Amino acid sequence: MALKYGFSIRGFFASIFRLFMELPTDVPGLFETGLTQNTVASWMSILSNTELPQQCLLKKMAFYKVTNKKEHEFILFYFHHWEPSEPATAVLVVDRTVDPNTTARAVQDGQLSRPGLAARAARSSGIISPSASPISAYDAVVTIPNESSITPFLKHRYHSYHQLLTLDFSAASLHPSATEISILLSVISRHAPKYDLYQTQCFWYASTIWEATTRLFPGCQEMVHNNGRSTYLGLKVGIADSAEDVCREYRAEWSRVQHKAEQEREAEEATRRQELIVPAVAA
Repeated sequence: MALKYGFSIRGFFASIFRLFMELPTDVPGLFETGLTQNTVASWMSILSNTELPQQCLLKKMAFYKVTNKKEHEFILFYFHHWEPSEPATAVLVVDRTVDPNTTARAVQDGQLSRPGLAARAARSSGIISPSASPISAYDAVVTIPNESSITPFLKHRYHSYHQLLTLDFSAASLHPSATEISILLSVISRHAPKYDLYQTQCFWYASTIWEATTRLFPGCQEMVHNNGRSTYLGLKVGIADSAEDVCREYRAEWSRVQHKAEQEREAEEATRRQELIVPAVAA
């Protein structure tokens, strides 16, 4: 199957796979072989299995908008490798769509009446028609462990898009780690788990990520490339103002995570001390 951008799907994935073979694959969820897609919750869980993501610092963020009729918005994160001498950069594509499973049930129950909506929602990143009640959101993280592969991926997935904003983290700014970003994304998803057309859609998700990050990790430099953020057909879209609440919830969650990690370290240290005492007593 050929795409209108002049490359085949098979060739696209083959070229990306060749590039990945030369990249580090030592950090699951960030630096690994091939493209991966997870829910925000699953991605946070993957990163929590090792301490290396805490050493992978955020390099840059970018705010994108699809320029076709959907006008979907999404965020890119660029992370350094934990080893300073390794030049590789992991890129994450983060966005909110509707959960295809709950959409199918909503169609079945008559909450959504557009023919074929469930099937289209499963492969679409656009706005859907309003339902009688909000349906579950699908907040996804696509990991691309190769910065040079991001453009073909975005063209394949979104076709037409442009960059609205960038956020650069200089040496003087506070660089969040991948672990911290995973917790922030999880907090945002839990804060509003439902996709509401008028309040907590893709525009809200991208905007809340952006605003919360700039407030929690100050010192970064924002640059505006194009206008149109949180708009649809040129009109401002209503979104819930959640950044302040999300920041408060993130600080509480981060404190809890640090406290739990400290308890685990103390328990491990106590176990090691006990292991040293037992042989000495036996002797």
